[in-house]
Amino acid sequence: MKFKGMGVSPGIVIGKAYVLNRETVKTETRVIAPERVDEEIRRFDQALAASVEQLEAVKKQFSDRVGASHAYILESHILMLQDTLLTDGVRDVIRRESIAAEGALKKVLDQFLAVFNGIEDDYLKERKTDMIHVGERILRNLSGHEQHSLAALDEDVIVVAHDLTPADTMQMDRKHVKGFVTDLGGKTSHTVIMARSLEIPAVVGMAHFTASVQTGDPLILNGNSGSVIVNPDSDTFNRYLEKQRRYIYFEKELQKLASLPAETLDGYKIRLAANIETPEDVCGVLEHGADGVGLFRTEFLYLNRTELPSEEDQFQAYKSALEMVYPETVIIRTLDLGGDKLARHIPYPGESNPSMGLRAIRFCLEHRGIFKTQLRALARAGIYGNLKIMFPMISGLRELRMAKEIYYDVLEELRKAGTLFHEEIPLGVMIEVPSAAIAVDLIVNEVDFVSIGTNDLIQYSLAIDRVNENVAYLYEPLHPAIMRMIKHVMTVAREGNIPAAMCGEVAGDPLYAAALMGLGLRTFSMNPVSVPRVKRIIRQVTLEESRKLAREILALSTAREIEEWTKERMRSLFPDEPEWEEEPEE
Repeated sequence: MKFKGMGVSPGIVIGKAYVLNRETVKTETRVIAPERVDEEIRRFDQALAASVEQLEAVKKQFSDRVGASHAYILESHILMLQDTLLTDGVRDVIRRESIAAEGALKKVLDQFLAVFNGIEDDYLKERKTDMIHVGERILRNLSGHEQHSLAALDEDVIVVAHDLTPADTMQMDRKHVKGFVTDLGGKTSHTVIMARSLEIPAVVGMAHFTASVQTGDPLILNGNSGSVIVNPDSDTFNRYLEKQRRYIYFEKELQKLASLPAETLDGYKIRLAANIETPEDVCGVLEHGADGVGLFRTEFLYLNRTELPSEEDQFQAYKSALEMVYPETVIIRTLDLGGDKLARHIPYPGESNPSMGLRAIRFCLEHRGIFKTQLRALARAGIYGNLKIMFPMISGLRELRMAKEIYYDVLEELRKAGTLFHEEIPLGVMIEVPSAAIAVDLIVNEVDFVSIGTNDLIQYSLAIDRVNENVAYLYEPLHPAIMRMIKHVMTVAREGNIPAAMCGEVAGDPLYAAALMGLGLRTFSMNPVSVPRVKRIIRQVTLEESRKLAREILALSTAREIEEWTKERMRSLFPDEPEWEEEPEE
């Protein structure tokens, strides 16, 4: 039987299902004697401490195994466990009503969830899922239920689950977890981003798939097309076994492109840079043949520690990346905290919509001491390589001018102190807010480069939460409005004679590569593992073919029409490309 979802991490896997069965812990409101209240509060505090300890251990194991990238994702769950509204609320209910910790926790959680249920905002609805995950972890520790760990798997399986928490995904061992399928999920969720980084094939958004499969069932998972086949017959099995062999061969052939230039058939050179989060990620940049670093996210320095990073800590991290990538360029994005990326040692205001609140450049302008420390470290590191500095979430000239003023103040302070630093580091901005895209003609006059951040630009332009599975179908990279914004930014940047790049997830999708070139894009930045795939496309098309495709899609009216037309044209140009090949009905 064949099921269809969203293919979010490429690859073809044949194996046995392992259904991650998490029964909800049943809780009853149990009255306790008044003299047992203090003991019950201690029991609750022990369960809280155990929950924090478990998540900290998962984070450390993940960091030790594959590096610090994405480990910050667990911080939001740890912060919830330490939220006094939750913890003090439970203690208060235990004291006031003389009931056991399980019942008190359920009462407080129900109050939180009732508030979430009445909120229309998509971002906050997604936080409801986080709250449920956190509550279930505490309840399991209170009741002595086992905390299932995917790290304990000792045979090769395809994990099947209703949903996977960030902790679940971080515990996956690639030696045994060959792929995963979830009922929930969207294309840009944290789980999906980590799956691509770990190169684990995945299909999400499968609705009620878990009800249709049992542990041990043979499965075929196609992360390219988003299909999953349960109990395939022998003909289907043999056909996909051949597909899998071809895909493995295709992957090996891709690696041969690492040392070759990204150049179109008619001789136009395209720059393919990489997105990284730690200096350790530079190894992947070099291995996959990227042209330097187009986006170095600096949040990891703040999120994986219990105190603010010093200027020296940051200087050493930036210097290391610059030296390893030299002579290629490294574009370092200044701090983008807030939204769903929170550091425990920094106070945040209570916000009804954090993704549109005090985050990124807004946070830095509010916390100037933290911002200036980072800018000092960047200016000092600039003498060790080719550095560019990029400000995130700029919505207009006022924020840009304020950020530049602080930066030049920092340079003057360094100058007076006699500290060595780079005097002329190029400054740029991320175009990820619609106002910046529309008014980019004003911005290009005051920067050295721009880079389109499609993840947030799509989210804000289409008014959808990109990590909320309820509206995941609306996350449309090829929406006519997005295509027109990209075209506008590229045209204005070219006329202003400044470089324009793209560093969102869209830039790393080979399906979009030709169309983006046709819209004027000449510099892409992506996950390092995506570089060979995109390079293969670029090396087998002409710029004129790309421009023709762009003209065709700009004449279409809906994202679905553009998606289908793009797939049709790319299939005709690349009939052997496994990531968007058509599949027969089973």
